[in-house]
Amino acid sequence: MDHAKEQICSRVDAISNELIAISCFLKDNPETAYQEFKACAHLSGFLRKHGFDVETGIGEIETSFTARPSGFNQDRPTVALLAEYDALPLIGHGCGHNMIAAATIGAALALLPMVGDLTGSLAVVGTPAEEGGGGKIRLAEAGVFDDFDVAMMFHPGLLNLPGRDFLGRIRFKMEFFGKAAHPTGTPDHGRNALDAIVIAYTGMNALRQQLRPDGKIHGIITHGGEAPNIIPDYAAGVFYVRAGSREYRDEIFERVKRCAEGAALATETRVEISVELPNIDPIRRFPSLDAVVKSNMEALGVPVDEDDGRRGSSDIGNLSHYLPAIHPFLAIVDPESGIPGHSAGFCEATTSPKGVEVLLNASKMLALTAYDYLSSEMLRKRVAEEFKGTT
Repeated sequence: MDHAKEQICSRVDAISNELIAISCFLKDNPETAYQEFKACAHLSGFLRKHGFDVETGIGEIETSFTARPSGFNQDRPTVALLAEYDALPLIGHGCGHNMIAAATIGAALALLPMVGDLTGSLAVVGTPAEEGGGGKIRLAEAGVFDDFDVAMMFHPGLLNLPGRDFLGRIRFKMEFFGKAAHPTGTPDHGRNALDAIVIAYTGMNALRQQLRPDGKIHGIITHGGEAPNIIPDYAAGVFYVRAGSREYRDEIFERVKRCAEGAALATETRVEISVELPNIDPIRRFPSLDAVVKSNMEALGVPVDEDDGRRGSSDIGNLSHYLPAIHPFLAIVDPESGIPGHSAGFCEATTSPKGVEVLLNASKMLALTAYDYLSSEMLRKRVAEEFKGTT
């Protein structure tokens, strides 16, 4: 590691207590999608005190912000360091977004003294509502990322990975409308909406056998009637369709709709399917950036694990179609611990001794990767070529 990179790591260590405090504050004050008012104010205030000009409410989202180094022209290229800070309902920061925000701010502060000496600049972008709200998508559609050349963030997890694939996702509500009647007195007058959604659910379950490995269907029945002595005239469920490409995601969704239409035909009910936008796109991968992340992980003594093939979905996937992006993972729990993501145990792990260690390594990893990007014209050229050539 050269002298400049050693300085970056030393600056992260010097502010470690402040970064831990940020992570703990967010953990103790969890806020769900688009309600992150405390988080936005806390992070914005911290960045203002440490040499950044902050603008809140960007992209017409109250709990979003951008923070740029004070006193510098916003030259290109510019690295967008992404801060997530929304929590999950009921279990708080069971996805570790408190760590994401703290690590991003740590990386920005570690790089700040070098702005002016490097080519280009950096900014922190506060991106609300990753958990189901598609905050990055709304910001991208509003043009917030038009002034940036690359986006970088990290995520806590169960493995150390420079990057991994994400699945595209469609979330939709399925509603069946039938006719209520007494199930023994006048059953012939009824049209059972619960039967309809059960048939549709069974059809989707059968469809799973005919899907490629990257195709996923899952969901729940949220409403099945009011009382056992009334044939249900209304039933509803919420479902996800996922796949490794936009095209296959949309193809599976069309097949699912036919399952629902067939169920409605069989039960003489009516079905309505409403997609809850935005749709999530699969992530685009950029090998040159992944290689730099891996190199910096190894330089920090972080062992790189084999990908286990598990896949989720995130709005970083959509963003990666607007500009090159990275989303590496660092492990805060052992895969054999039995602690999954999106759990109370994972939330507690974010501020454990291991969580603190990972927080500091994540700050360094992001800062070192941003430094490599801003200091290497060759790397920027390769990334730009990959972005233009990736489908």
